[in-house]
Amino acid sequence: MTMMPDYRSSDGKLPNFAQAEDALAETLDTLTAPARVPVSKAAETYRRIDSTAYRGPWRNEVAPYMVEPMDMLGSRRFTVEIMVGPARSAKTDSLILNPVVHAVMCNPRNMLLVHISKDSARDFSLEKLSPMIAACPEVRARQMTTRGGDNIFDKRFAGGMRVSIGWPVLGKLSARDLPFVAFTDYDRMDDDVGEEGQPFALGRKRTLTFGSLGMTVVESSPGRPILDENWSPKTPHEAPPTTGVLALYNRGTRGRFYWRCPSCDVEFEPTFDRLRWPEGKATAAEIVGGTFMVCPNGCVIESTSRNELNAGGRWLHETDAGKLAPITGKPRTGEIVSYWLQGPAAAFQSWGELAHLNVEALAEFETTGEETALQATVNLDQGRPHLPRALGDTAALSEQVLKARALRYETGTAPAATRFITVQVDVQASRFVVHVDAWGEGLERWLVDRFELHEPPADAPGAARRALDPARYGEDWAVLEALKDRVVPVAKSDLGLRPVMVTIDSGGAPGVTDRAYTFWRRMKREGFGNSFRLLKGVGGFRARRAIQGFPETAHGGKKKAARDIPIITAAVDRLKDEISAALTRDEPGPGSYHLPEGIDPAVFSELAAERRTAKGWERKAGGRRNEALDLAVYGKATAIVMKAERINWTRPPAWAAPVGENVMAVVVDESNNPKPVVIPKPRRQRRIISRGV
Repeated sequence: MTMMPDYRSSDGKLPNFAQAEDALAETLDTLTAPARVPVSKAAETYRRIDSTAYRGPWRNEVAPYMVEPMDMLGSRRFTVEIMVGPARSAKTDSLILNPVVHAVMCNPRNMLLVHISKDSARDFSLEKLSPMIAACPEVRARQMTTRGGDNIFDKRFAGGMRVSIGWPVLGKLSARDLPFVAFTDYDRMDDDVGEEGQPFALGRKRTLTFGSLGMTVVESSPGRPILDENWSPKTPHEAPPTTGVLALYNRGTRGRFYWRCPSCDVEFEPTFDRLRWPEGKATAAEIVGGTFMVCPNGCVIESTSRNELNAGGRWLHETDAGKLAPITGKPRTGEIVSYWLQGPAAAFQSWGELAHLNVEALAEFETTGEETALQATVNLDQGRPHLPRALGDTAALSEQVLKARALRYETGTAPAATRFITVQVDVQASRFVVHVDAWGEGLERWLVDRFELHEPPADAPGAARRALDPARYGEDWAVLEALKDRVVPVAKSDLGLRPVMVTIDSGGAPGVTDRAYTFWRRMKREGFGNSFRLLKGVGGFRARRAIQGFPETAHGGKKKAARDIPIITAAVDRLKDEISAALTRDEPGPGSYHLPEGIDPAVFSELAAERRTAKGWERKAGGRRNEALDLAVYGKATAIVMKAERINWTRPPAWAAPVGENVMAVVVDESNNPKPVVIPKPRRQRRIISRGV
């Protein structure tokens, strides 16, 4: 006989059981039909903002361009919405957070919000979603208070509604059918999830079961580079060829936001290239305060008009006939509605800030060749895809163009403006290829000499009957020792400069790395360790440009750190971008790279041997030699780890001082010998090595 459980308390009384009518009353509202309220109206009704900048109700007039995209989330015609826009445009609040408010209050349904990574998903939950719920009394009242109702990655609400916060892994994007899936900051996600496909494709599959009631949302600032430097649009609103969010935008209706000029009434899209600001030596304050816009007819529009223009603006979408029409017209057929907003219309960043950030980033690029800041402001502030300068310059990086741009200066002699010399060595199967570079203020750079070493030292094994063989004979590396003492005469003076550094590639055929390590260790024992550095290259665009560290090498199947050998690690793809820009710069000056007319013709061919692609630099057809391009990279990496980019040229280090004050300078006397006779000037011991940046 089964015994019934005894629910009585210690005093013998039965507990107060829930009453059926009370339970029914608590759930009645979940049985109510979904309210036919658009997301923008629900946001104004129920959303509250509680931040240091503003406390109060959500106001659609702050970012009126987001009203249509919000309301299209309830469309039965479209099952996908794509939103491309700059940072600080309210797109995440409008398309990710406001739909949560709408679902809780008007149309309960399960939702999945996908962020870049687990860490960023956690931050989004703790810093965005939870504070939003806490600030909205009606939404907070519907959140479950039972166990599991308020976890970091799960929020549960009345009626069984569940909001999940995920990241792009198969476990989050599979096995569940969901009526609403949203991706935020999409272009910072990987293109492939567990070798199963794009995050968008996997997320969209989760909503297909719900038919026209399902919705997949993608919002992001552009973050992927333009893939074709020769692209031109075939339709009015076509985006450049990229991967990521703009590729998805191109599959949709291609909506863009338009203003009407208050002076001439012409309708136009407010893009970054319509902004004007003071140029020349204008200060930051002058740029910020003096930026304005011009319409297609040349009318001047002040920044104070932006809010009014946004209020009167409208979205125009492409039609199948290639014309433009509102969403109520006949936009392109398909299930994707797509929008692209550019930076000047964004509510929370001024035109002056846009202009100033662009000027600063361009100045950094001109000085260093580094595009990181420029890409960031183009993507995040202007809301546009970035065309890497190297990709745009690839057509100019041809053998013929480089020859035509070559300057008339004497090979083997450094220009009078030279501040220091570097020597780079590339290791090939039967030779060492050597470049000598002169560097001036702002890292203006001249290729001074190019030569190859083919013969092994006379005392190397079998030297008389073979060519140099760096991979097999460590003795052959002795031919590099003299490079540290090589003197480059400086024009318009009786002085020459020794190199501050000789940088040698440590990769190549099997055996090269070990021979390179042995050579450097011997140089260190002889007191010349600071004169030489070894280098290895890494591909891709995410690695640091150049950094000095210590490698790990394999010995006997076990990893052992070679802690005694400093190695420069160079991000070759990033630095080749910089070399390409420096070679194709129209004007001389900081950051430019010059070639002499009389240099070995192979240099021009080798510098143009590769082509920039979205994945990196690749050899052009025919398998051309590329030693000159690699050597140019080694030189730039050397300058970076020496912190030469940070030099104050009015108070430079002693090794970068004008030649008459430079510690690397020597007197060159050719009166008695066709080769320079070097008489060193007294100088203090130099130490110029850093761990890089």
